[in-house]
Amino acid sequence: MPQNRNERLAADFADMLTIQDRPYLSWIATKGELPYAQEYLLTIKLRTYVLSLIRGRYTVGAVDRCTVRVTLWDSYPATEPYVKMLDIPPVFHPNWYSKGTYSPSVPWRPDTSLKEYIKEMLRTLRYDPEPIETERPANYKALDWYIRRKNDDSLFPCDRTELTENNAEETAAAEKAVLSLGEVIDSWQAGGRRADE
Repeated sequence: MPQNRNERLAADFADMLTIQDRPYLSWIATKGELPYAQEYLLTIKLRTYVLSLIRGRYTVGAVDRCTVRVTLWDSYPATEPYVKMLDIPPVFHPNWYSKGTYSPSVPWRPDTSLKEYIKEMLRTLRYDPEPIETERPANYKALDWYIRRKNDDSLFPCDRTELTENNAEETAAAEKAVLSLGEVIDSWQAGGRRADE
């Protein structure tokens, strides 16, 4: 296990490359100098459920794409990542507060990798039954809705995409793409000039 925060951030970044540009997920690092990413913006391509107000009635419907911000506070990994859905309406799920903040079923452990934490979060979006919090839900209405329908195989899981990972070649390509994107952002911030010019 990494000995300090920067080692942990770098290890998490390397690990995250194994789930970059998968059919279900792509991401960019939005804070921190790579490989010490402190924040990630995830574009998730999995079917999930949301609660929308349509013609004066709240209706549960499906969406196939959402955006989530993952923030690693200064106290990370002692404290868990902060996960916030940026879409309105946010996911309608027992593990997600109505304002879009994720609440995992299992208490955070500092030796949990960021990738495994995110994959568990992705499983909630698919409504996989195992990580659904029934004892202390973040959203009681979503839990009640789920319990009344949980035996309906046409509803759950709502997405059956396999959460596969990149092989070594794909991971190397993902790293190259992410690092070159960082250079583009750096050159844009420098007024269109690269730092070495």
